[in-house]
Amino acid sequence: MKQLCDRAIVIAFLVLYAAVSVGCSDHESILVIEKPTEVYAITQAASAPDQNVNIEPGKVITTLQAGETANVVAVYHGQAHDGFKVKLANGTEGLIMAGDTFKVTSR
Repeated sequence: MKQLCDRAIVIAFLVLYAAVSVGCSDHESILVIEKPTEVYAITQAASAPDQNVNIEPGKVITTLQAGETANVVAVYHGQAHDGFKVKLANGTEGLIMAGDTFKVTSR
């Protein structure tokens, strides 16, 4: 139970840090991948009245490896998950679920 609580705190901190970094400055937020991290297609929930609400992960479109980066475009807070909308070096946009496989930095 403590491990689950500790993990939830880490995830909440990462999401909060990214939200503040993206929304409160001119700095670009970047996810630096530390462990293999799946990038999902972004799908709209069927019940979503607004395209910016109820974003859901779709199929896995790629897996980033340690040392790769992704630019944060937006932060999403869903009922069942939190995630980062990212833009990859090749221009592909996708969703990375909040977790402990990356760190958030800014430049």
